[in-house]
Amino acid sequence: MTMSISRRRRPRSAAAIAAVAFVALSVSAAPIAAVAEEAAADPASTAVVEMTPALKEKIQKKVESFRTTHGLPGLSVAVVTPDPAGSSPVITTFAAGQPVPGSATPVDASTQFELGSETKVFTADLLSYLVASGRVSLDDAVQLYAPAGITVPEWADPQTGTTTPITLRDLATHQAGLPDVPPNFQDGCGSTPGCENPHPGYTQTMLWDAIAQQSLLWQPGTRWLYSNWGFGLLGTILANVVEPVPASQPPAYQSAIDGAFLDALGMSSTMIETPGPRLAPPYMASGEPTYYWDNTNAISGAGGLISDAADMGTWVAAHLGYIPPAAPLGVQTMANTLEPVSTITTLCSSPSQCQEADFQMGLGWQLYSARSSEVGAPWAFKNGGTAGSSTDTALAPSLRTGVTTMFNMQRVGDEQLAVPILALLVADRRGPAPTPSHDPDRPHKAEDDARTPHKATLADTGYAASDFIAPGLVAAALLAVGGVLALSARRRTPGTDPGR
Repeated sequence: MTMSISRRRRPRSAAAIAAVAFVALSVSAAPIAAVAEEAAADPASTAVVEMTPALKEKIQKKVESFRTTHGLPGLSVAVVTPDPAGSSPVITTFAAGQPVPGSATPVDASTQFELGSETKVFTADLLSYLVASGRVSLDDAVQLYAPAGITVPEWADPQTGTTTPITLRDLATHQAGLPDVPPNFQDGCGSTPGCENPHPGYTQTMLWDAIAQQSLLWQPGTRWLYSNWGFGLLGTILANVVEPVPASQPPAYQSAIDGAFLDALGMSSTMIETPGPRLAPPYMASGEPTYYWDNTNAISGAGGLISDAADMGTWVAAHLGYIPPAAPLGVQTMANTLEPVSTITTLCSSPSQCQEADFQMGLGWQLYSARSSEVGAPWAFKNGGTAGSSTDTALAPSLRTGVTTMFNMQRVGDEQLAVPILALLVADRRGPAPTPSHDPDRPHKAEDDARTPHKATLADTGYAASDFIAPGLVAAALLAVGGVLALSARRRTPGTDPGR
């Protein structure tokens, strides 16, 4: 199928090159997000994270140890910290290994990796921009954007008879009442024998046909269930708001995010997956090569992008507010995705397995208090995975500090690096010693008075499980990360996770 966008590395225009020099410009005075409010009254929040030579050496050793311990081919990391001498960010990149094991070419800041579900935050960035520009609203019903003849399901209250539609907010916070994948996802394979990857063939028509036939699992906005389907739908809707294309074509997702913020930031290595010499080949956990995700069609907004550490450092910095006051609206509104838009009280790992939860959702981001882990500051999290690549991003907005990591092997357990590095950065900050933070959302609980530490059970954000290519759907046990964090891993049927 012919793509409606160019799938080659985009040249940097003079304007884009100038834009990427934002690190030398003054920072917008706009507040980062309500996620930072908890730290505002904490004396330790005046402390500054500084990328010293000693800290840089610690991080590099942690990166190399992580790669060796988990047998990864290649690993790339970008860390954003404040410049103690000014208002610009310091973006430091780290790398270890080779894209192809045993090759003479090392990983560096220009090595591209499949982002998997971290693409969802790019979709959330596009949503934030379109909301700010008045072209969509978070509370718009999905039905407003459905093609002619498609009826989007609503939830009907059995007692009152009132109905609740799915909104864009529900899609952006995994609360739409949709399962993880569309039931017709394998239709993307067509009649191809032995097809293991439906992504490139899964069209807009298939996407909307699935929606029209789906019954909602529960009332939208009441329960959290990770949905690649929902975010893929959101990406397609938003791309068509910017640049409508026929349903027979892939949505113009690349063009939409280019115009909203990628071009302005000079992020020319971030694109819908495109074969090329800089793209690290994906590997299964066994070390065997596997297929490229190639998520280039109607679900691309859930997991279709590739990028490198240089671009991802710029992307993290923009979310932390390191932008010039004259930046275009699409760049200015990226930090808005870190503002809480929903509180999650019920988390479901499957339609039939739900439990109490206590975290907030921004647009695409999971938001946690300082008390929820040993990070030591309020923090935001998103990760991703494909059949053979894994990513993690963790931000401490109140400290204007963030970490993003990428490696080209399927994640099977606790191979997660961004949060431990963020915790190291926060612990190393210069200034008053950190003190336990008061959580305004939990003002009277006994454990608060006792300063009992809380574990953050990170909701499953779509990284690849150990048996991605094995049959069955099995709930995985919670896995300790750094002895504190726990990550839920879901096991899936072959080729049934369109975003990760």
